Amino acid sequence: MHLFFRRSAWHRLVGIVLRGRFRVADDATAAPRPDDAPQVHALGVDPDRIALIGNGPACGWGVRSHDLAMPGHLARALSAATGRGADVDLIADPDVTAATAPTLLGSRRLRQYDAVVVVLGVRDAIRMTSVRSWRESVSALLDTIEDATVESTPLVVMGIQPPSSVQLFHLAPGGAADRQADRLNAATRALLEGRRRASFVPAPELATPVEGDARITSGARFRPWAAVQAAALAPLLDANVLAGRSARGERNRPQGDEERLEAIRGLGLLDTPREQRFDDIVERARILLGTDGAAFSLVDDRRQWHKAVAGAELTELPLAASFCAQTIKSGVALVVPDAWSDDRFVSHPAIRFYAGHPVETADGVRIGALCVVDAEPRSADSVDLVLLRELALAVQRELAATPSAPQPTP
Repeated sequence: MHLFFRRSAWHRLVGIVLRGRFRVADDATAAPRPDDAPQVHALGVDPDRIALIGNGPACGWGVRSHDLAMPGHLARALSAATGRGADVDLIADPDVTAATAPTLLGSRRLRQYDAVVVVLGVRDAIRMTSVRSWRESVSALLDTIEDATVESTPLVVMGIQPPSSVQLFHLAPGGAADRQADRLNAATRALLEGRRRASFVPAPELATPVEGDARITSGARFRPWAAVQAAALAPLLDANVLAGRSARGERNRPQGDEERLEAIRGLGLLDTPREQRFDDIVERARILLGTDGAAFSLVDDRRQWHKAVAGAELTELPLAASFCAQTIKSGVALVVPDAWSDDRFVSHPAIRFYAGHPVETADGVRIGALCVVDAEPRSADSVDLVLLRELALAVQRELAATPSAPQPTP
C-alpha cells in the first residue's frame, strides 16, 4: 500500500513537471498549423471516406495546409493502395485528451464514414495520465464511435509516439514520458483485443529530431504515419467494398428535404448575385469537359436554382424537370446520355446530355450539384467523372471558406 502511494505521488510530481513543460511548449510555439478546411480528397471515383480523430501529429504542426499534413498523406496513400478515391475529414483539437475526445464528435454524422482512425495520447503521456484512467477513457471513446458508425466500419487506434520524438518538448529519450507512453500503449493493445472492429497500429518509427529550428515546415514527417495507417486500412476497406458492407449504402441514401433546406439557408446563397469564385469553377467545367454549358445549382423545396452558369443559357427549373434534384438523391455522379430517352425526366428542348456530381456541405448534406450539359446526346463514358468530382469538390472548398458578402460579377 505504501509503495502504491509513493508511486502515485511520484507520478503526480513528474506529471506536474512535464505538464509545465507542455504548457511552455504550447505557449512558445510559433510553428504554423493548417488553416484551411479540415477535409482532404485524393483523386478517384467511388471514394472511401475516413474520419481522422485526435490530436498531436493529427493536428499538422509545421505546415499550413491539411493537404501537406497527416490527412493529405493518408488520403493519397490510401487511394494508391485501393485504386479508389479517398476523402479524409479531420476531427481534431491540440488540447484534447482521451477523456475529452468524445466531445470532439458532437453531432457528427459518423455513419457516413467507411473507417475511423484515432490518433491520441501524446498529451496524456506528458501529463502522466494513469493507465486506469486512460483505459476507461479510450473504452468510452470507442463505445461512442462504435455506436455512431455502421456495424462494419473498422476502427484503427494508433499507438502513441515517444514524446521525446517531438523536438519541441526537449525530452530525453527513454524518460518518464516515453515510459508512460509505453504503458498506455500496452493498455490500449490489451483493450482492443476484445473488440471485433478495432485494431491497434503501433506508431511508425520516427527519425531522431535533427538539430536546428523545431518549427519544421516540411510535411514529410507525416508520410510514415500515413503509410502504416493505409497499410492497415486498405485490406479492411477492400473487403467491405467487395462484400457490400461499407458505409456507402448509408452515405448514398436519399436525405431529408428539411435537412437540405436548413443547410442551404445556413449558407445564405439562395437568390444571391453571381460570384466570380463560382463562375470560374463552372467555366472550367464547361471547357475541360467539352460541353455546351455548365452550372452550379442549388435544389430547394420548389426549384433548381443556378448560382453560377457558363455557356448554354440555363434557367431556373421546377423540381419535376430538375436533373440536379435527381443527382442529390445519391452521393455519386449521375450521367444521363440522352434525356429524351429517359423516363425519369420531362423532355427538355435544349438539353439532351447531362452529367452532375453532388455538392455537399462540410457535414455531408447534399445541397445541389455541379453539372455539365449538351444539346446533343453523348455516351456515358464521354465525361471524365474523376474530373467532374474534382470540380464539385472545388465548389465545396469555396463553400467551406470564410463566408463573405457576395460580389456581383461585372
